[in-house]
Amino acid sequence: MTQPLKLVRDTDHLKTVLDIPFSAQQLAAITADPQVPQAIIAGAGAGKTAVMAARVVWLVGHLGVDPAKILGLTFTAKAAAELGERVRKSLKKVGDFSEYGEPTVSTYHAFAGNLISEHGLRLGIEPDLQVLADARRFQLAARVVRGHAGSLRHVSASLPNVIKSVLDLDGQMAEHLVEPDAVRAFDLTQTDAVASLEKTVKWNRTLVDTCLERDELVQLVQEYRAAKADAGVMDFSDQMAWGAQLAKLPEVRQSLEERFDVVLLDEYQD
Repeated sequence: MTQPLKLVRDTDHLKTVLDIPFSAQQLAAITADPQVPQAIIAGAGAGKTAVMAARVVWLVGHLGVDPAKILGLTFTAKAAAELGERVRKSLKKVGDFSEYGEPTVSTYHAFAGNLISEHGLRLGIEPDLQVLADARRFQLAARVVRGHAGSLRHVSASLPNVIKSVLDLDGQMAEHLVEPDAVRAFDLTQTDAVASLEKTVKWNRTLVDTCLERDELVQLVQEYRAAKADAGVMDFSDQMAWGAQLAKLPEVRQSLEERFDVVLLDEYQD
């Protein structure tokens, strides 16, 4: 298949075709070298979606990038739908690229889910695991907390609060790729540091209490993860963690590099 026609002459032509008076900063982002990683910091209402769509138009219409080899990821399904629609409409203003296919626009979670479906067995993950809805996550965590055989001296006495803390910690650990032993090791360094002090103040004691509570929660998190594995289910944080681990594998990385030439990440900090 031939490369897409280069139908966008320059930035003035781009502004005319899309009928948007982009600023100098926006044009710098739109026309940045695709071979060099770029980060754009912009607040709400700064026109990020319009800039991302225009960047796709520039890549396809000026640089001749195959639209089917562009990947766009964003945080929510609504944002992905809006970005995908904006990209399609913007490309149509430039020309007909239908023979080349369309850019892939998805949420981070959905893309991670696809990686699990395609490559999950490489990590021993069943590709057809069901994703838990929030209500079922809470029910499963509640069953784990109620069935915990050990003592819980430092966590909240309120069952709903404990369940929420377990789910929150599990999600944070998964999405930051932090293992239970790493959490325990960190907490131990903190409590040992406080124990070595000749005199402590309130915040030192609060730190110790937090670490002791978290260590008990980590045990519950491990039991919750075992319960998910037994039930053959996963949640959104598992999707992100496993997707990230899969993307690091050489075989998966090569597959993605062959499939996509350009990747646009929206709200990646979330």
